[in-house]
Amino acid sequence: MAERKLLRLHLLARSDDQDRKLMSVGLGECESGHWVKLLDAAPAAIGAEIHLHERQGDRSWKAGRITGWRPSEVLPGRIVFRFKVDPMLQRTQRSGWGNEQARVWEDSKQA
Repeated sequence: MAERKLLRLHLLARSDDQDRKLMSVGLGECESGHWVKLLDAAPAAIGAEIHLHERQGDRSWKAGRITGWRPSEVLPGRIVFRFKVDPMLQRTQRSGWGNEQARVWEDSKQA
């Protein structure tokens, strides 16, 4: 059975709360974390888009393509995503929200 491919990961992440959580780690790359309840989706997230939103239904204020992930060093059970920032990917996600996130899979009708 083929694994499902994650296309987009939308997360509620207020910009005024991200000053300690969003770190520049290289030319055009950031790390964002420490996300809970995403360990199951992390392996499928490589190559997917990541979108940080102020509120559900708002256009993402930061977006990019996920290049990697790692376990959080300070909060066990949580993960940190690394992504290449791409402002052209910013978008709105109006449906599928739950637990402060929305996941859009390749076989999803939302895609």
